[in-house]
Amino acid sequence: MKTCIKLIFAGLVILIGSSFAAGTNQSRPVNWEKRLQKYRIKKALSEAVISWLSDANDSAAVECERLADSLLSLEEPGVSSYFIAAQVANLREKPDKAITILEDVINNHPDENAPIGIVLPVKIVGRFWIGTIARHSGDMTKAKNVYEMVLTMLQSPENIEGLEGKGNMMMRCNLYLAEIESLHLKRNDLALARLEAIERIKKPAGQLSAGYDIHDIYKGWAKYQHMRMSKGKDQAAQQLVEYQGMTAAAPLMAVTQLKLCGISQIIGYYRPEHLRAGIIDRALLDRFRNTISPIDWSLVTLVYGFGHQGEGQRAQKEELHPEAEKHYLEAEKYYSELFEDDSFFSPVAGIYLAHIKKVQGKTVEAESVLEQVRAKYPGYDSAVAELKESWNKSKNN
Repeated sequence: MKTCIKLIFAGLVILIGSSFAAGTNQSRPVNWEKRLQKYRIKKALSEAVISWLSDANDSAAVECERLADSLLSLEEPGVSSYFIAAQVANLREKPDKAITILEDVINNHPDENAPIGIVLPVKIVGRFWIGTIARHSGDMTKAKNVYEMVLTMLQSPENIEGLEGKGNMMMRCNLYLAEIESLHLKRNDLALARLEAIERIKKPAGQLSAGYDIHDIYKGWAKYQHMRMSKGKDQAAQQLVEYQGMTAAAPLMAVTQLKLCGISQIIGYYRPEHLRAGIIDRALLDRFRNTISPIDWSLVTLVYGFGHQGEGQRAQKEELHPEAEKHYLEAEKYYSELFEDDSFFSPVAGIYLAHIKKVQGKTVEAESVLEQVRAKYPGYDSAVAELKESWNKSKNN
């Protein structure tokens, strides 16, 4: 099973650096000094964040906030400056400040593209970030209100750039709302209604891409959550099926959803050249890998496992065997945690766990994991058979 997912860089350092990169080799425009000032602040902020997170430097932490505030005090701070400042406030455990900054950028630049590497407007992405921050800071009322506001916007006839098909975003909103209503508000009746609403969302034409159907996967996720809530986890597991391309698509699906929520991803950031961005991403991911949101926990855990798997494969290809072993063991740890859970992504983690064990020569353990996947999730029988067949072909070649 080869790593075929394109890595998406979404860390704060990337936000800081990318917004100035364009045009640096061109002739100076009229507002060059303003752009240069903004660039210098962002560069200093990048260095301060790294110093704070890597060295536990308290003075650097204070400097981070000062520089973020300086960005917003510029005459024309720009959209990326708001998102950077909000993420700094979030890292500094100041959710109210982060939410206020995001509300400002939504009010000032609602229709501009958010700087997350996905073409979506600020008014959608900003609210998704607010929803995440509110959820993880315990303000479920705020989170519920903002997701319902996004749903209202998506249900309007107005076209939104990047959202020609609004169904996927509506499904994400409803999944988080169902989690809030069930886990935190103790209203399973409302949560079940949310999940039923997801199953009724129609698929627009042209959804199938890259060999998988994201719309069907989200509907399957809602169906699993509904079954788990109404019939219990054992019956839900027995009836869970692998949707087309689910095993291959899951890591990218996780990364995309985390980016929309303001939680950066870790894939590819273990290598030295990505160390700076990796420090920030790990700080964000670790913060959201908790019991407040089982959805986010499962997504982050999958991303960590896949990130270590990719780095293990890279190191093995470069014959850096001790490094490869280290990453494979880390991947095993995260995949095992997710497989032992009762998440929609648990059988996917089991498939990847078996693959990682096989790569390391732990054939008996790998086959045991596959049998556990088959027993607990019979709907994944074809995925198990496909992986076993690939092993047999490799043995014969």
